Formats: sequence, structure tokens, C-alpha cells
Amino acid sequence: MRLNKLCSMDLSYTDGFHLIRPYGGESGLGWGFGTGTVSGDRLSGTAQWSNHPTRRGDGAMLPAVRGLIEAGDGAEVVFDLTGRTVFLDRDGVSTGRQLLLCVFESEAESYLWLNNSVCIVEGAINAETLTAHFEVHECISDLL
Repeated sequence: MRLNKLCSMDLSYTDGFHLIRPYGGESGLGWGFGTGTVSGDRLSGTAQWSNHPTRRGDGAMLPAVRGLIEAGDGAEVVFDLTGRTVFLDRDGVSTGRQLLLCVFESEAESYLWLNNSVCIVEGAINAETLTAHFEVHECISDLL
């Protein structure tokens, strides 16, 4: 398998992030929404998104992000991010390491190829500023 860079994503929460732990302990549910930019040779534009993750008992988050990219050519591309966010302390700042899978879908002719692609995403979210940076890579099978 080969990885081809698709794009970079810079996302930030618009109105904070809400975490509810109704049963004590660390597990719980979260919700938030935001905006961002997508930049790359094959996919770029502006993004709107929402996240409704669950939180494991060890404090790791399991993101459930859905969003819309309005590409520079006017096309709309929907994206879905899932995976894990594991928090680390880096120089006194809590940083969430993002280990994600992403799929895209579009009806625009110029982006139909995305409907049959799967991407891996590595990135980080700053827990204080609620801003994230992702590097998105398309997985290309060597078997086909």
C-alpha cells in the first residue's frame, strides 16, 4: 500500500467544546462544531463540521466528525472522520494525537474519484485553543 497526500486540514471549534460525564469517572459524551480550511493540490476549500465523540474511561476521545467542504471550484464534498484522540502532555500543553480514518463523498464530477477512496489522517488538537491540524493521505492499494 502507498500513501498519497490528499490535503491538509486546519479545523477549530467555533463555540467551544462541551463534554458531559453523567455517570462519574472519565467516560462520557461530547459535542461541538466549527469551521476550517482545507488545502492541497487535489482538494481545497473551506469546511464546516460538527463532532459528537464519546470519551473512554481512560480519557481518550473517539471522534465522530461529519462535515462539508466547499471546494474552490464550487463543488461540495462531505467528509467523515473517525478514530482515536489520545492526549499527551507536551511542554505543559495538553495535545491530542489524532489517529483517524476519513472518507469523502461528492456528486461533483471532478470529485467522484473520492467516493471510492479511503484516507488515513494524522494530526494533533491543542486542548487549550481547540484548534487541530491534520495531514490527510489517500491509501492506494498495490494489489489492484
